[in-house]
Amino acid sequence: MFNFFKKETSNKNINDDISFDVELIAYALAYEVAIADGNIDDDELARIKAGLKNISLKLSQSSDELFQVIEEHTQNSVSFHDFVEDINSNFNKEQKLALIKLLWETAYADNVLEVNEERLIRRVADLIRIKSSLVLKLKEEVRSS
Repeated sequence: MFNFFKKETSNKNINDDISFDVELIAYALAYEVAIADGNIDDDELARIKAGLKNISLKLSQSSDELFQVIEEHTQNSVSFHDFVEDINSNFNKEQKLALIKLLWETAYADNVLEVNEERLIRRVADLIRIKSSLVLKLKEEVRSS
């Protein structure tokens, strides 16, 4: 599904490409959280772009190119259920928890947790089969740090 994130290389193995997809899916969902309140704050944007910068080094693509792909996908997408399907197929529990933590970090980047951001994170967590108690634990961990 998200092979547009992948860069053609002959030296990388397929598992490396899957991990890049996984990271990009996480940041695409983080972008969804950031825009859930109708406005993306500079701190939220900085959090996402910092993560994309790390990924861009691995992919030899600019973080701006990756961000543009995420923006275009979000604008052209009706739902994020394809993300959920990919997450459930490719993420283990630790990766799912790391994703939820990233989503909380993005939501709290501007020091304001909007109702729509929280709803979206809880919905994603439910769809990727993460218990509410773990979601709340991660929320508190991020909020207190």
